[in-house]
Amino acid sequence: MKPWILLALMLPLAGCSVTAEPERETMPEYDLTDMDRDGVITARDNCLESTLNASVDNDGCQGNENRVLQQDIIVLFAHDKSNITPKYQSEINQMAAFMAENPDLKLLLEGHASRVGTPEYNLALSKRRAQTVRRALMQQGVPGERLEIIGYGESKPLLMGDDEQSAAANRRVVGALTNMREGVRMRWNVYSMESPSEQ
Repeated sequence: MKPWILLALMLPLAGCSVTAEPERETMPEYDLTDMDRDGVITARDNCLESTLNASVDNDGCQGNENRVLQQDIIVLFAHDKSNITPKYQSEINQMAAFMAENPDLKLLLEGHASRVGTPEYNLALSKRRAQTVRRALMQQGVPGERLEIIGYGESKPLLMGDDEQSAAANRRVVGALTNMREGVRMRWNVYSMESPSEQ
């Protein structure tokens, strides 16, 4: 190949050499890091240890909520009877489960009777009914020392009439437990679902 042709071919290549400037790391003007991933940047987060997915305020501090948990029990009895019929077993089971979840609570079981019979007899009958419910709860694992009973006889009727409907409502054992729990208020997101108790 002739030298002048070779030289002509090399000249355009020499002119095409591009020298790119090295990339420079650009620093952001503001630090937008969020160490605890709560949506509030670390630079203005006053609570850097908030619970993951907790609802937080503008300072990055999580909110707490108080929940009142309550469980009632009511068992009705046949005339002059103190045995529990099978349809009330779910009442017993629910109260036993609630007490298992709240081991610091005690339950007072109040026994009642209708006005049929003498006051003395009805007082004893109401105590027997309360004792029967206490035994049923103990069979479900509730310690006896957490269960107290009292008999009111016919002195605290639910309904005042003399008909059978009133008498049936007054032949009962009742009790109620309430527990206050404090928890973290969680932030809602598209994956959140309501629990059955909130629906």
